[in-house]
Amino acid sequence: MNHELKTRTLTFSRLMAGMAMASFVLAACGPAPAAPTAAPAATAAAKPTEAPKPAATAAPAATAVPAATAVPKPAEPTKPAAVAAPANSGNIIIGAFDQGPGGFPERFNNFQAGAGHYVFELYLSKLVRYCDVSLSKMCGDMAEKWEVSPDGKTLTFTIRDMKWHDGSKVTAADAAFTIERNFNKVDSRYSGNFAAISGATGYDPAKGSLSGLTVVDDKTLKISLDKPQPALLDTLSFIGIIQKKQWEKVVPGEMAASDIWKNGIIGSGPFIFSKYVAGQYTEFLPYADYYGGKPKVDKLINRYLPEAGTALIALQKGEIDFTYVTVDELDKIKTNADLKVIEGPSLVGQSMYLNLRIKGLDNVKVRQAIMYAIDRDLIIKTLWKGTALPSNCFFSPAGPYNAKDADPYKFSLDKAKALIKEAGVDPASLGELTFLTYYGDQLTKDMLAVISEQLAAVGFKTKLRFVDTPTFNTEFYNADPKWALAWVGAGNGPEPDNVYTSHHSTEQWPKGININPIINADLDKLLDAGRVELDPAKRTEIYQQICKLSNDNVFRAYMLESTRYGAASKKLGSFIYTPPRAAAAIAFPRSGPRTSVTGAAAAA
Repeated sequence: MNHELKTRTLTFSRLMAGMAMASFVLAACGPAPAAPTAAPAATAAAKPTEAPKPAATAAPAATAVPAATAVPKPAEPTKPAAVAAPANSGNIIIGAFDQGPGGFPERFNNFQAGAGHYVFELYLSKLVRYCDVSLSKMCGDMAEKWEVSPDGKTLTFTIRDMKWHDGSKVTAADAAFTIERNFNKVDSRYSGNFAAISGATGYDPAKGSLSGLTVVDDKTLKISLDKPQPALLDTLSFIGIIQKKQWEKVVPGEMAASDIWKNGIIGSGPFIFSKYVAGQYTEFLPYADYYGGKPKVDKLINRYLPEAGTALIALQKGEIDFTYVTVDELDKIKTNADLKVIEGPSLVGQSMYLNLRIKGLDNVKVRQAIMYAIDRDLIIKTLWKGTALPSNCFFSPAGPYNAKDADPYKFSLDKAKALIKEAGVDPASLGELTFLTYYGDQLTKDMLAVISEQLAAVGFKTKLRFVDTPTFNTEFYNADPKWALAWVGAGNGPEPDNVYTSHHSTEQWPKGININPIINADLDKLLDAGRVELDPAKRTEIYQQICKLSNDNVFRAYMLESTRYGAASKKLGSFIYTPPRAAAAIAFPRSGPRTSVTGAAAAA
């Protein structure tokens, strides 16, 4: 539910073979790595290393299950009026993996996903993925290796020997087809991220192949760019590769509405999408011919629960093995001998969007006044119990792109009132401001109530509106939004170019996700420069300037970045919960039944 997020989001992946992926990692025995304390520094995309091969890990070699082994077929979703939840017993893992702001419950279109990548990587492979818990190193997934030309304008991927869940061979044509289909703006939120590919301008996937994509042979895909785009690998870590044979008869523009996403989709990941029971759960079965080895669990269940409190109760009762929790729920976990808390940086910036179409909110002095009127330090100290950091801009406050000289907007009613007076705007004249959010946990409700009270102290009248995610999407992503303020979580690492489609003036909705909209020529120039700069140091400097400019102008009321918490059964060993950025992963036990899995938990 993190919007604009590409809010990675935890994904399950490589559920075996000891591959320490970036997300949840359930591995048998062995210590888990320590939590990183900062976002990774910019790295040059022009020099990726060859992806580690399964043979180099604990994955079995050529002794995997024979090709003749029967492959379970993806099943159609069933929609009974009421279905009993699967029993949490035997070698089965059950989790509320779509719970919390990183989830994307009961929505299966990977091309439109702003979150939920925890689950997508169970059954959809990407060309590349992040493979360390700090999200600083890129590795191959469907691509076993790749090369980038010295000028950064040609990327050549070598496709791994692997199979789709129907037993057919994965080819470079599947990857090219997937990228082409992401150019349709109705089907995909990522269309703007591929704009540097040669032939992209005006390209229509309904009218043939894209000139910048060359399928050299079954194992080789070449991507040609008009200009360098160091963020392209990060974009590819979001995109689940789909099977061309299954999707090619679906007309571009109609993919978003296709039932295939939840009805028999054929993937190539470690699990087969087996069953979807609407409103209840999705079932995944281990894929025997997965390139990294067959997952060592019999079944994995993603439970859908109506709210965070329900998920926590289910965890306490032993009905599920994992759920997202908030800081105010931690005591309930810490006092339960059967459960463990997993914490780490979220890399999700929480901010208050300001509808700049509204007269008054379009005034920078009014926006600055709003920042001074909110006592973030008090909110973090009391409600968040010191587990969050104030944000200066879109980027992580602990990361390299944060502007150290940005205004911290320390709470001051006097400054807020003075700025409002200078602006010549009477807050009461704005009427009642609708304050929209999809966050439904008690902590956020309490926080937004406090913020509303603090804004009232300088004359703003707000009306809080807590809605479910589908309702939020309808009201938020709108060419004529009726909300004035919106509380949103957005993934802020590790790739700074992710800010482009939400801040550049050419990316206004519905082309991009610049919702407010933000229109600033200086910002556009910096965003364009950062998108093509290959030198890490120069690139970092550009994004620090973007941070300072955003901070000065309060394009949004950037608020805080919290610590992310998960809670898991102690029956699960070495369970690593990483930031909810796209293309994170989960690796599950690779030996023995779930009841024998032991080990300490850690987080990224």
